[in-house]
Amino acid sequence: MVRGISLFLSDCQSKLARFARTLSLSQRVKATFIASFSVFCLLSLLVIFAATKGTEDYIFEKQLSRVVTQFSQNYAQRHTFLFPEGIVAYARFADVPPLLAEYIGSTTPGVFELAHPGEQDFHYAVARMPDNTLYYFIYDVNEVEISENLERMMMQIIFSSFTLFILLFFVIFHLVLKRSLAPMFTLIEQVKKSDGSSDARFINEYKYEDDEIGLLNKTLADYAQRIEAFVQREREFTSFASHELRTPVTVIKGANELLKLYSEREPALAKPLARLERAVNSMEDMITVLLELAREDKTGQAAQAKLATVVEEVLLAFQCQADKNGKTLFLIASSPNSQSITRVNGLIVIGNLVRNAIQHSTEADIELCVTDSTFSVSNTLQPEQSAHVSEFFSGTEQGYGLGKIIVERVCRQQNWQYTQRIEGSQICVTIDFSG
Repeated sequence: MVRGISLFLSDCQSKLARFARTLSLSQRVKATFIASFSVFCLLSLLVIFAATKGTEDYIFEKQLSRVVTQFSQNYAQRHTFLFPEGIVAYARFADVPPLLAEYIGSTTPGVFELAHPGEQDFHYAVARMPDNTLYYFIYDVNEVEISENLERMMMQIIFSSFTLFILLFFVIFHLVLKRSLAPMFTLIEQVKKSDGSSDARFINEYKYEDDEIGLLNKTLADYAQRIEAFVQREREFTSFASHELRTPVTVIKGANELLKLYSEREPALAKPLARLERAVNSMEDMITVLLELAREDKTGQAAQAKLATVVEEVLLAFQCQADKNGKTLFLIASSPNSQSITRVNGLIVIGNLVRNAIQHSTEADIELCVTDSTFSVSNTLQPEQSAHVSEFFSGTEQGYGLGKIIVERVCRQQNWQYTQRIEGSQICVTIDFSG
């Protein structure tokens, strides 16, 4: 039984905690204060009601005790005593009315309240006279105390007033809380309007900086300024890096063009110079993509090219590497008309996938498939890679390594869909360029 109650209370507590987490800050504050205030008022009403009833009984018993004392003094002097209205004395217990005698719980001297089950209220006293005789005094207080009907009506009035007071308090508290939280909502609106752009500025408009809202406002303003400074440093760095990285590439390309002039007299130089030119172009494209990924804002319009054209360019660039590794690249083009994509980004993504397939495939055949808007690479995995296939696609340095990270970043930037499917030792990676 105890265990069942404990489980029930624990379940109620967890449900209440989950419900509380769904409430906003203002709703939590309102609920806490309203609940606390309601409990406080109810307890206050109970205390006042109990104190009122206790005071009333004390007054009746005090009056009865004074009458008993006066009667005892007159009894000793054999004087006649006139009882106040509602008080009757009995010289013997047998003289007490049976309807009242059965509820007298004690015959020892003292003043008590009669435990009558009905709505009538009586107090009684037992006193020993100077001649050692016990007298019984019955005090009927029904005519002087508040009636049950009047008590009910008063309780209804008090409860109605209490309910009205709660509603009035809730309205006032709602207005006060709304004004108190207004600075915080102003901060929230400023953060929303900033929308994360580097050009947005956080305006510090709150005049009180020594309270919680003021400190929060100052912290957000300082944080926004640090972000703006960081973005500015990033712009300067990428600008300098772009110049410093492209300069040696331009020098290499110029030297390669000069060497081409001698290739007519030295035919053996033609093939190495072509490979050098492709490597330099690939390096230039990689620099462009990496700097573009590092920039917060996107500037300029990138050159476009057909998907099939980009795939053919990649196929030509990696044919020598495939031959050296004993692999064969099979191109399957299901549509002559493919959509246009950003040329440099497409070269980086497709080139990384083809390079990884050449490096990790266990079989000689690597299948490249091109449709109107998709490109896919299919090859087999090595046995030791199959056991770590989840890590293979998690962006770690196993398997695809840094190349896969670049592929995922470029796909997110260009809104391309990157997916992979694994069936046994066969893996198929697909890029959907339609977004």
